[in-house]
Amino acid sequence: MMKVTIKYEEAENKDLHMTLRLTLPLKYVNGPTSAVVKLFVDHYNKKHEAHPLDATTLHVKIVGGSHLKNDDDVSSTIRDKDECYLMGEEAYHAPAPPLPPSPAETATPSSASAPAKSGGPKKGSTDEQGRIRCKRFGCQKFYDPKGEPQECVHHKSAPIFHEVAKWWSCCQDRKAYDWDEFMRIPGCCKSFCTDSPEGQSQKRFMGGCDLRGDTAPVRLDADAPRDPRHKITDLRKGLIAIGVDGDLFDKVWQDLAAEINDPEEILAKFRSRFAGVLNAAGK
Repeated sequence: MMKVTIKYEEAENKDLHMTLRLTLPLKYVNGPTSAVVKLFVDHYNKKHEAHPLDATTLHVKIVGGSHLKNDDDVSSTIRDKDECYLMGEEAYHAPAPPLPPSPAETATPSSASAPAKSGGPKKGSTDEQGRIRCKRFGCQKFYDPKGEPQECVHHKSAPIFHEVAKWWSCCQDRKAYDWDEFMRIPGCCKSFCTDSPEGQSQKRFMGGCDLRGDTAPVRLDADAPRDPRHKITDLRKGLIAIGVDGDLFDKVWQDLAAEINDPEEILAKFRSRFAGVLNAAGK
């Protein structure tokens, strides 16, 4: 068997995101990744009947690894305890986004006046010419704080870094999976460079903890009957807690196991005997 975590976060509506921790039987481990995709989709569609997924349009992307083809063998491409994304085919074939246009060529700054000069620049925020780095999200250009206002194209809100995915919270329809691709996502606002952006949150980026909530992992085996061996372990702990010798319990358990192969039948014997003791004690 193999344990894997699969996440679906392609939908814009976060209520439609889902994370499943799966324990894959051998038939899945020895089969194609398309079977794992279908296993996830079947469970997803039971919960989101109004927004079903089509398993044939999705594939597995290993966190920190490769996009997998649906005919790839699970055993040779996925390792135990791997984390994976379930993604659409367009992500597999998507070209890198185009470079944003030069501000000098296309930017039309807002009619707002240029930002006021701020205090002295912080250490490490200037270049060899003494220019200051713009702190608007996504700009990263240096400018002369004593010169003419310099136009810039930037993002309105902070970036989100979640596992291998990267995107701007103001432009959630453009996701990237490597740094260069992320930095090529064009800004959505035009203004002037500044080292003290107005209306910009202090938080420079957001991560997984900012996204969690309704997308907490859902176990496929949540409603499955409990393994009787776990019940026997709990029974042993409970008896030891009230003073029963653990070695004595082990001896009785082993003697019963030598006669009975089914743990449920052994539990039934314990239930019957304890019920008799309790009934007698209650009289």
